[in-house]
Amino acid sequence: MSLLEVSHLSISFGKTTVVDDISFHINKGECVALIGSSGSGKSVTALSILKLVQNAHLSGSIKLNDDDLMPYTEEQMRQVRGRKIAMIFQEPMTSLNPLHRVGKQIQEVMKLHFGKAPINEVLHLLKQVGLKNPEIKMKAFPHELSGGERQRVMIAMALAGKPDLLIADEPTTALDVRIQKQILDLLKHLQKELNLSILFISHDQRVVSYMADRRYALKEGKIVPYSIPIQQIVSYRQPLEKAPFILSVKNVSVYYGKFQALADISFDVKEGETLGIVGESGSGKTTLAQALLRLLPSSGQINVNGQNWSELKGQALRAVRPDMGFIFQDPFSSLNPRFSIREIIEEGLRLHFPDLKSFARQRRVLEALQKVDLNKSILNRYPHELSGGQRQRVAFARALVLKPKILILDEATSAVDVETRDRLLALLKHLQETDKLTYLFITHDMQVIQQIANEVLVLKDGRIVEKGQIQTIFENPSQAYTQQLVEAALLEGKND
Repeated sequence: MSLLEVSHLSISFGKTTVVDDISFHINKGECVALIGSSGSGKSVTALSILKLVQNAHLSGSIKLNDDDLMPYTEEQMRQVRGRKIAMIFQEPMTSLNPLHRVGKQIQEVMKLHFGKAPINEVLHLLKQVGLKNPEIKMKAFPHELSGGERQRVMIAMALAGKPDLLIADEPTTALDVRIQKQILDLLKHLQKELNLSILFISHDQRVVSYMADRRYALKEGKIVPYSIPIQQIVSYRQPLEKAPFILSVKNVSVYYGKFQALADISFDVKEGETLGIVGESGSGKTTLAQALLRLLPSSGQINVNGQNWSELKGQALRAVRPDMGFIFQDPFSSLNPRFSIREIIEEGLRLHFPDLKSFARQRRVLEALQKVDLNKSILNRYPHELSGGQRQRVAFARALVLKPKILILDEATSAVDVETRDRLLALLKHLQETDKLTYLFITHDMQVIQQIANEVLVLKDGRIVEKGQIQTIFENPSQAYTQQLVEAALLEGKND
C-alpha cells in the first residue's frame, strides 16, 4: 500500500487551471521527485498536499495511508502538518524566525505536537542532521549561521514532529555545490535511517537523478513522460590567443575591521574572454566583485584598459563607471518594483549621460531590448508582470544599455530553472561574440562555469587556491579543494 496516493488532482485559481488531472504515489521509505521548469506546477502541488494553497479550487483525492485528506477541516489538517507530513523550503532565512534562537524554534515544534521539548532531544536532532557543535549552535540566531547550517536546522525542525513524509521543495538550489551535496547526502542518509518517504521537488535533472528512486515530470500543470537528458560532450572554451588584457588586478586586499576578507588577489582577463570565479559561500567572490566596482575600499591596483581605477575619485570615477556593468543573482529584488521596464532600463542613461536627448535614449533602450531578445511591448509593464527569465533579461538590458566593456555577473543564473539558465547562457555567449564583451562570471555552479568560462579562478577563505584554463581545472585540478568542487558538481545519479 502506498503511503501517499494523489489521484486526478486538479488545482485552479478562478478560471485558470494550474495543475490538470495529475496522479502519482509514494511508497514507504521511497524518494519520489517532481521535476519541471518554473511555473510547471511543482510547488503548488506540494502545498496542496498540505492544503496550504489559498483561494484555489482543488478536486481529486490526496490519500495518506489510505485516508483522504481532501475533506479534512483546518483543525484536522493541523494534526497532519508537521506530525505526519513535514516540509522544508528552498530558502531557510524566509522560513526561520529571525527573532528566536534556533533551539527554541525546534522546541516550539516539539511542544506543538508532543506537549514537551526536552533539550536532549533537540540536541539529538541537531546531531542527527550533522550540525557541528550543536550545544553552541542551538543558542544561535538564524543570521549567525551559514546557509548550509540553516538548511540543516530546517531539516531538524521538519523531523521534530517525527513525520512519515518529508516534502523537500528545492532545498539545495541556493547552496554552493559542496554544501548542496552534503545536504543531499544527509537527506539520503535520513531516508534510509528513518525509513522516511521524501517528495523531492526540483528543476535540476542532475540533483533529481542523484536523489530519486522514481520521478514524475510536470509541464504546464500536466504529468508528461520523463526523459533522461542525453549526456552532451563538453566542448571547453579555449583562451583567446592574441586578445589584449582589458582587466589587470594586482594584490587587491579587503578588510572588514581586522578581518581580512580578500588577501592579495591578482589576475588578468583578456578582452572578449570569460573568467569564471568559483568557490563556496563565504569564499570572497562577491566581496571581490564589489572591490572591482569600487563599492568597497581596497588596497592594490585595479587596471581597466590600462587606467588605474584604484586612484580615481569623485567625478573621474563616475565618468568611467559605465565601462563595468553588474548583474545580480535575483532580478526581482534588484529591479525597482515601482518603475516600468522602460524607466528601469533608461535610469542609467539619465544618470551617466544627462545630456543625451530623449529620442537617443529611447533608441538605446530599444537596442538593448533587441540584444536580449525582448519585445518592446513589455516597456510599459512592471517587474512583477514578467517571468523570472524575462526579469533577468531586463537586468541584462539595463547593464547593456550603458555599453560596458566588462560585465560582472554575480550568480546571475542561479535563481532560474535549468531550461531558462541554458537560454541565458546562450544569450551571453552570443552577446560576447557580437559585442566583444568581457565577463567575470561569479557562481558556485561548476556546471555553469564548464559551459561559459575560458579560464577559472578558485577562491577559498579570501585567497586564490588555483587558477587556470577551464579544461585543466576540470580534468586535472592541482588542489584538493578544487577537486572537491568538481566532484560535488558531477553528482552520479540513480537508475540512469
